[in-house]
Amino acid sequence: MDIRSAVEKAFYKWKGSPPEVMTRLPQSGSDRVYFRLAYPEDKVIGAYNPSREENDAFVGFSNHFRSKGLHVPEVYVYYPDEKIYFLEDLGDINLFTWLAQRPDEERFNSEAEELFMTIAADLVKIQTEGIKGLDLSLCYPHRSFDRQSIVWDMNYYKYMFLKLIAAPFNEIRLERDFETLTQFLLDAGQDYFLFRDFQTANIMLRDGTPWYIDYQGGRLGAPHYDIASLVYDAKAYIPAELRKKTLDRHLYLFAEATGTPRDSLARYSGAFTLIRLMQALGAFGFRGLHENKPTFSESIVPAVELMNELLAGDDLCIDLPELRKASEAVPLQRKYRILSHYQQMVTINIQSFSYVRGKTVNYDNGGGFVFDCRGLRNPAHVPELSELTGFDPAIAEFFGNDDEAVAFAGDCSNIIRNSLPMLRRKGVVEINVAFGCIGGLHRSVWCAARVASMLSSMPGVSVSVTHSELQ
Repeated sequence: MDIRSAVEKAFYKWKGSPPEVMTRLPQSGSDRVYFRLAYPEDKVIGAYNPSREENDAFVGFSNHFRSKGLHVPEVYVYYPDEKIYFLEDLGDINLFTWLAQRPDEERFNSEAEELFMTIAADLVKIQTEGIKGLDLSLCYPHRSFDRQSIVWDMNYYKYMFLKLIAAPFNEIRLERDFETLTQFLLDAGQDYFLFRDFQTANIMLRDGTPWYIDYQGGRLGAPHYDIASLVYDAKAYIPAELRKKTLDRHLYLFAEATGTPRDSLARYSGAFTLIRLMQALGAFGFRGLHENKPTFSESIVPAVELMNELLAGDDLCIDLPELRKASEAVPLQRKYRILSHYQQMVTINIQSFSYVRGKTVNYDNGGGFVFDCRGLRNPAHVPELSELTGFDPAIAEFFGNDDEAVAFAGDCSNIIRNSLPMLRRKGVVEINVAFGCIGGLHRSVWCAARVASMLSSMPGVSVSVTHSELQ
């Protein structure tokens, strides 16, 4: 099936004319495929998802949440048989990229803290107001975060993480701990909306205001899981002080909104943080260790550190000796020690250059790449663009609407990203990357800037960019 053609056909069915521009967006770990479609009046996001049940849930939840005044995208039209829907375009900046693009000294300053407090307040509204009148028959694959859901997450952690990383444990004693944790989690109740994947990448920022996406897996549950998903997001490196402030803010507002004593709520926070980290490590193990996707394997070390910190503390309120023993054994395993090399800081120097004027390649540090951008469409042949450079918004739009250019930059980013573990093991902590085109003004500049933006969000990486022909 040609997904692009199917989405374009559905757009024509909706609007009566084809889109002026249609750009495929980068795909994450799911089967969903997104396009940005421009037409004279506006831009929209077109989504294709092969799961009809997930589509029904997302569209139904979106319509309900908007009726409650919650910040979720509007779904303009849904074609269930085609498994396609069109929704409001919230832009490209999410909380994760917003944090990653900020200077280190400002990343978690007062502005960021205020934003986290706003998000905590919004989450309480989603959990308490969003559940009222919600059609729970839409919940997929489960109506609630029930025993089976919990057991699935635990087994995901055991088989996709502990076993893949070869950590030793006693099966019988671990199952006993799993049962203890399961019963404790169920005692918290399941009366509120559980977003299920409330992480930094699913919180969009538009004009400084947070908006929320990817809640199609939502169900009934306890309030603690989602806030733990946010502040214990392993790839975001949220400081302990801000984690505590956000958790406290959420507990205070949730207790105030529901009349539930804060102390009785706080009793379950540690356990829900634990099950969230177990679920996340299962996903990181499957995608990273099994499928060898670096964007997931990069998160294993910080997630394990967070989990061991939690298990060593006093926040769990229950004893899980075999689970603690297995988790503490993870850093001793060979695969983990290799992954720990990912944490060593690497400097990536990115440069754009002109093939006409030439470039001297630096071989001193033992690692690097030169990418030839001359195969991409050249905006210098477009009269209104020829005098511009890759820094200009019109050039960014020109390439952003070119699927080949977007894919090329993404492939270059993946090649560099995938090389980092090998280079780190060799002791290489600085690499040079160059992008060349004929004049060094358009294609190479845009590619260098786009790849730098993608790589700068990686943990353990410092990126610098220079443009030879623009100095």
